Amino acid sequence: MHAILQPGVMPRLCHLWYRALRSTIPLVIFLGASCLASAQAHEGHDHDQAPALNRPVAARVVAISPEFELVGVLSGADRLTVFVTHFDTNEPVKGAKLSVSQADQETAAVAKQDGVFEFIAPWLASTGPLDIVFRLTLPDGEDLLTGRLEKGVATAASIPATAAISQRPVLIVAAASLFAGVLLAMLVTRIFRWRRDRASQGAQHASGLEDIVGRNKQVKLLRRAPIGVVALATACSLMPGVETRAQDAIGLHSVPATMATDAPQRLPDGTLFVPKATQHLLAVRTILTKESQAPRTVQLVGTVIADPNSFGRVQSGHTGRIEAPQGGLAFIGKRVEKGDLLAYLQHHIEAYNKGNLQGEIAELEARISVQENKLALFRKHPEVIPAVKIVEAEGELRALRQKRNELLPTLSEHEEIRAPISGVISSGNVVAGQVVDAREVLFEIVDPGRFWVEAIAHDPHILSNLGKASAVLSDGETLPLEFVGMGLTLKQQAAPLSFRVRETSPNLSIGRPVSVLLQSTLERKGVVLPASSVVPAQSGLPSVWIKTDAERFEPRTIRYEPLDGHKIVVLSGLAIDLRVVTEGAGLLNQVR
Repeated sequence: MHAILQPGVMPRLCHLWYRALRSTIPLVIFLGASCLASAQAHEGHDHDQAPALNRPVAARVVAISPEFELVGVLSGADRLTVFVTHFDTNEPVKGAKLSVSQADQETAAVAKQDGVFEFIAPWLASTGPLDIVFRLTLPDGEDLLTGRLEKGVATAASIPATAAISQRPVLIVAAASLFAGVLLAMLVTRIFRWRRDRASQGAQHASGLEDIVGRNKQVKLLRRAPIGVVALATACSLMPGVETRAQDAIGLHSVPATMATDAPQRLPDGTLFVPKATQHLLAVRTILTKESQAPRTVQLVGTVIADPNSFGRVQSGHTGRIEAPQGGLAFIGKRVEKGDLLAYLQHHIEAYNKGNLQGEIAELEARISVQENKLALFRKHPEVIPAVKIVEAEGELRALRQKRNELLPTLSEHEEIRAPISGVISSGNVVAGQVVDAREVLFEIVDPGRFWVEAIAHDPHILSNLGKASAVLSDGETLPLEFVGMGLTLKQQAAPLSFRVRETSPNLSIGRPVSVLLQSTLERKGVVLPASSVVPAQSGLPSVWIKTDAERFEPRTIRYEPLDGHKIVVLSGLAIDLRVVTEGAGLLNQVR
């Protein structure tokens, strides 16, 4: 260290270090680029292929024909579980027999349930790839499917891309550290060797020219030294066993061969890996898309209302007290016929009014008594009393009796409350002993076989080419509608539309919200799918799941219009000959 600290030595060392480092910068860049390139294009990964799985899965064989799709999963050392479905619908085959052959050996598989078979053979335990032929026998024919069972390929393919790439930075850091350490050791060695040579040959190399030549040699040696170091580090980074050992260290190759039900996975690009066993369990079904003509459809918000000719409202004519008839008061849900007794109304009169009424009735009673005696006297002497007097007396007596009969019920008699129409009691607001006011609603009666729907339309021109109308309930039930008319008084800045329900349903009730679909006579091109195919994407936009492979599903954002209560028309986002999930799409959307 004393020699290094001598005047003139440190500047020379710094100069030597700078020139050596500058000469190795391109090599360091080459080393990093090599490691990154090998990380991005490691064995078993290609950007044109499907993304790697997040978790390892069992080895499997896939065989596809124009009509059927077969997936065999290695569920033991010598056991293969086979799932056979129809290619277009993903529905398990029924009443089929399956035989499996490899080379010259053919064995029949055991049917566990519709579309699920189990096959056991000792040659499945071999380590190499196996070319297998599946013979599917159906009541109306047979089909041959061929596939290759790659042992361990499914496990290696299931290594996450990040797991392989994560080993590369470690290699880069290790190579860079190795390079820096060797370079520093060589530099210190060269410094001490240069100091020793200078001390032994100080007299012979005293001239400045020879000293410069010696320093140039040192620089050349330092320039050559990193080449071997970089070559060594590059060879280590490209060694085929490094990544394999790293994967073994994290246990990615230890796949338990227990069952054929691997776990479904959502991949980084948003696609899904759903094992065939899971598809069978969730009853995932698909349909092959095709372009078709569909009518233009407009969706409106509607409400169920009563038919004006089948709706009755019972109100009290005056203040009174409710009393129950012999059969009891009418209740909600009771079926009644027109004229049935619903309740009694006992008139309620204030004390002052009641006294006046009683006095008026008493006066009428006295006048009736006088008039009766007078009429009896007239009839006893008809030859004395003119006939006209007798007629006048009889008429006055009838008037007094009628007035008394009209006043007496207000004091002692009950008013009968009867049903104005036949139907079902939909509203009842009375109990025994309740005091009600005049014009208060007591009962509402609805005919359950006659309902209307009222919708709000901001654009009345949608009725110009109206072809068919229907109402969709919240549970998916669809009811045909018949257009009745449009109101000329706006409601909420929109025109009210009235529709008659042609085929009623027991689920209808007054005030229930519905969706009104108006189909035009004009048509447009699109892909017709069941409404159950549409699920919300992570962005909130409507999307469907496309089955791209036997166990792969891809989300696809679409734009659609409702066709009726059960189908939609996809206007953009889909092409023809795609397998779209129609049943189980909501369950697939929950895979994480």
